[in-house]
Amino acid sequence: MVSVQERMAGSIARCVRRALPMLVLPFFAAVAHSAADDGDAGLAPYKIVRSLQFVQDAVVQGDHSAGEMQRHLLKIVDQNLRSASQETFEDNRNVEAAFIYAMSGGNPETLVLLVENDVEERFDRRLSAALNAYFSGSPEAARPVFQGLLPEFADSRIGAYLMLVTANVVAAKNEEEALRLFDWARLLAPGTIIEESALRRATHIASRTGDVGRALDNAERYVRRFLHSPYASQFVDIFVYAIVYHSESVDRERVEYILSLMDRSRQREIYLRMARMGTIAGKEDIALLAASRAESLSGETRDVVRDLAGFYAGIAKVPTGDVTEAIETIAAIPDDKLSQRDRALRDAAKTIARQVTAPPDPQRLAMPVPSSELTAADDMEKDDPEADAPVVESDGHDLFLAAKRATIEDIDSMLDGSSDE
Repeated sequence: MVSVQERMAGSIARCVRRALPMLVLPFFAAVAHSAADDGDAGLAPYKIVRSLQFVQDAVVQGDHSAGEMQRHLLKIVDQNLRSASQETFEDNRNVEAAFIYAMSGGNPETLVLLVENDVEERFDRRLSAALNAYFSGSPEAARPVFQGLLPEFADSRIGAYLMLVTANVVAAKNEEEALRLFDWARLLAPGTIIEESALRRATHIASRTGDVGRALDNAERYVRRFLHSPYASQFVDIFVYAIVYHSESVDRERVEYILSLMDRSRQREIYLRMARMGTIAGKEDIALLAASRAESLSGETRDVVRDLAGFYAGIAKVPTGDVTEAIETIAAIPDDKLSQRDRALRDAAKTIARQVTAPPDPQRLAMPVPSSELTAADDMEKDDPEADAPVVESDGHDLFLAAKRATIEDIDSMLDGSSDE
């Protein structure tokens, strides 16, 4: 559970973060241009990397205008490091800056070049080799090296970065250890891009392992601090997955509280995604509840969110037996409120619903079932122990299930823009 102190600290931090970019980003822009103009005589690498860190933190805190500055600074740091003399790296801060740059989305080839030119061996060969393996797509080779280096580098300027990278590679083998490392990383670097990444990934792992309480704790921290990050859409997908696939055990009051921390349009978007995922997963209860919440947040005004909420609610009701109401709900969406693609989806859903209610074709029922279909039915029952309905008697329902999944995929693109309409 997120403490009262954390909530108060988060509120203060948000106020500071909103003010800082407006005051400081112009300064960093001047620094970047100065470094670019001065070339070799410019600032030391560690000073430009500090600017890069600040800008990256501003981006995940919601200042999307800093995105272009981030790209610009990455290029400047790269040029600065590649042109630096060997004497530059007598200052260990510049060595650490090169490692930070590599772990901050920089060009990994630059680190390789620096190590090759490092005749004095100021760069740690173990760490540089492990990072090279990691960036080259061989995390397993890097994992034991990272774990061995953590105690040595934990208190250094690169400690939080190394903690985050190690957590990423450890997650495939030891999820509990990865969660512990993500916690350490975010505590070492609060309010930064490291904390944003650690919270997002820890929420995913906790959800995947069924630790719903921990997932919600991290989700609340993320919503309070990084909801406007450009990576927030990834978080939303993780958050929705945790709620839908653990709907039987999730604390719904806690979920509603976390959602209440968001603006109205974001709440509608998340409820709509919950309705979509619940429909696909066969979780009719959560799908209907989420669709209802999305619709209520739209108020009396008809918009794409309200229409799609009704659409999902209608689809979710079809397999529950309330097919007549489902058809009425789907048919109630007016043509002039939907695009051509929306109308096609609406009409397809109406057709599917009617096919479910249509009486079985006597000729089809009298036909022998091919052995290939029986094999497929057996496989389905193995995958789903609760599927006990005879296949030949559920012709319409099977058609619905197959068509429903295909139809839902077509709605993905609408969801991405639904909160803007």
